[in-house]
Amino acid sequence: MNESITAPSKRDRAVEAGARIFLRFGFAQATMGDIAQAAGMSRPALYLIFSSKEEVFEAVVANWIEDGLARIAAGLAARATLGEKLRFACEIWCVEGVEQALANPDVRDMSRLPAVQKSYARFEACLTDILREAAERSSLGAAAGDLARVIVSAMQGFKQTVQSGEEMRHLIAIQILAIEQALISHPRSG
Repeated sequence: MNESITAPSKRDRAVEAGARIFLRFGFAQATMGDIAQAAGMSRPALYLIFSSKEEVFEAVVANWIEDGLARIAAGLAARATLGEKLRFACEIWCVEGVEQALANPDVRDMSRLPAVQKSYARFEACLTDILREAAERSSLGAAAGDLARVIVSAMQGFKQTVQSGEEMRHLIAIQILAIEQALISHPRSG
């Protein structure tokens, strides 16, 4: 078998190593030397691929975004109701990260970085798609995008106060129930 087909590229190795390092040390404490060592390459070799720790982090976040959105897309069909779909999406997007941040407080420094903040726009678009049909059928007067923004903003706030992944799941469930009930109790006439 040809090893070049199955072996991860140097870039992929660097991104995977960066993810491990950032999840262990947070952004501020991670170094390019740590990432290079974890990737099995020299610092100069890493700098040929990424010019800065910020670039590595952006690539790591991009992978996390794509992975999360793919997991959400793959699991939506198995959920029957709007509430089940929204809870599933929110749990995939947030609970794992909350649990990692609680286990390693150094990871919390990553949530305020631009790459992570931009990721929420992608998730908001995903939620907008999930909410679109229900919002259009409702006379509530709230657009799907506005409802998605409310969910994302609340989840960002929840992440600042929860003490466990289970508490995050509970708060997500309450929020989703309220939105689902509001949409259902205001059907569009005619």
